Amino acid sequence: MREGTCKLNYKDKNGEEFYVVAIPDMVAKWKSDKSIPLVDVVQSFDVFTSPAGGNILPADRPSKGQLETVFNTSNPDDVVRIIAEKGTVKNF
Repeated sequence: MREGTCKLNYKDKNGEEFYVVAIPDMVAKWKSDKSIPLVDVVQSFDVFTSPAGGNILPADRPSKGQLETVFNTSNPDDVVRIIAEKGTVKNF
């Protein structure tokens, strides 16, 4: 991981956590200025999950079905945007 990265974490109603790797200071800037490209905020558009929300590595990648159930879409761009909008910053 690049130094200065964090987990941008989203917890669903069942307690399962989904996250993307992001740059902490860019998350705050993006949340107040959506004109900033999301690609400047996240390290990649890969979504990961941790069953108990822990820092257990290697991280799992959720199935398309899991993404559909939680986010009503399996499109990575849409899922990352939802995580960025509603997620919270956590350290690794």
